[in-house]
Order: sequence, then C-alpha cells, then structure tokens
Amino acid sequence: MAAHVMQLLDDLEARLEHAQHEINVLREENQRLRQKLGEQGGREEQSNREEALPPLQTMPPEPDASSEPPAAEAPKPPSPHALLNQWYERYPDAFFKGHTKPLKVGIHQDLAEREPWSNKLIRRALANYVNLPRYVKAMREGATRVDLAGNPSGVVDQQAAQFAAEKRKLSEPADKKAPQKSSQAALGAEKTPSKNKRPEHAQKKRQKSQRVEKQEKDQQAGKRELTLEEKLASLQAKFQRP
Repeated sequence: MAAHVMQLLDDLEARLEHAQHEINVLREENQRLRQKLGEQGGREEQSNREEALPPLQTMPPEPDASSEPPAAEAPKPPSPHALLNQWYERYPDAFFKGHTKPLKVGIHQDLAEREPWSNKLIRRALANYVNLPRYVKAMREGATRVDLAGNPSGVVDQQAAQFAAEKRKLSEPADKKAPQKSSQAALGAEKTPSKNKRPEHAQKKRQKSQRVEKQEKDQQAGKRELTLEEKLASLQAKFQRP
C-alpha cells in the first residue's frame, strides 16, 4: 500500500515538473510574441508619424560658377544729338526748341547726377545745344538763367554776353557774303558786253579808224582843209582807238 502511494507521488511530481517546464516555455514564447508585437507596433507608429509629417524640402544644389548666366550687357549710349532730343522731353522747362533761355552756370553737374552716361557724352550733347544760333542770341547781358526745373538761377553777366556777341559776329558775315557776291556778279554781267556784240563793235571801230586815216592821207595828198565835222570825227577816232 505504501509503495503504491509513493509511486503516485512520484508520478505527480514528474507531471508537476513537466507542467512547470511547459509553463516556462509558454512564458518565454509569450515574451517573444510581446516583443515582436511591440516592435511591429513601434514601426507602424513611426510610419504613421512619417506619413503625417510634410515631405522634407530638399535644398537646391549650389549653382556651378562655370554655369552662371552671363551678366546683362550695359545699354548702348546714344549719340550727342539723340541725347539732346531726350533732354527736350525730360527737361522741357530748361531745353527749348523755340524761344530759348540761358542755362544756369554749372548745369553740367546737375545733368551728371541724373543721367547714367559719361561726362564726355553729356558735355558733347550740351555743347550742341549752347552753340545753336537761338541760344547764342538769348545770351544777352542781364538775361535770367534757368535750372533743369525752369527755376531762375542767376543772370548772364557782361563777360558771357560779350563772348556770345563775338560768336554772333563770326557767324553773321558768312551769311551776308553770298548775296553781296551774287549782286556783284549780276552787276558785272550787266557791264560786260555779250560775246556776240564784241565783233560788231570792233568792226565799227576799225572802219571808223580806216576812214579817218584815209581822210588824213587825202589831206596830205591834196592838202585839202578838213571840215569841222571831219576834225571832230578824227579826234574822236583817236581817243577811241583800242
């Protein structure tokens, strides 16, 4: 009886150990599954977060110095005459095409501050304007000078007015010489006989001279006294001989 009970106890202990072993195996498997599920859940959560975040903006690559576009070319400067035509439109109170007013002293500096062109081009365009006959005529002593806005800026002094007067005198004779020459040529044409009349005039002189010489020969041959008309004709022929 006792042996049979001891056998039962041994069987129960063996089963208990086997059961505990299976429990331990199940616990380890459960732990592995939990870890696996945790890793998958973390990945899914991270992927969800990445999907929720906006896409990262990639920085554009730095431009290569060799591939930079060429710089824009500077505008071509106009001619002095074309620049002066632009000033007529930009500064209508200073530059006039009709009745002209003298410009202020130092207007070149004002133009250089506003215009993008070189000082040489500005001076040449300005020289084209101040040498115009209407501008030289406007340079009289006491005349009011104007700035680019048309405001009074000084007056023309005696020295500037005298310089302009001398410039006018130099330009006036050239304009008056042509009509004088033409009138002199017309007078000369009136005084000069035509070529067609010269032979007749010379022929008449020769005939008259021949008559006088013949009369003198006749007088010497026959010693005939000349009449008053013949004497006058002889004297006139002598004075009119070429």
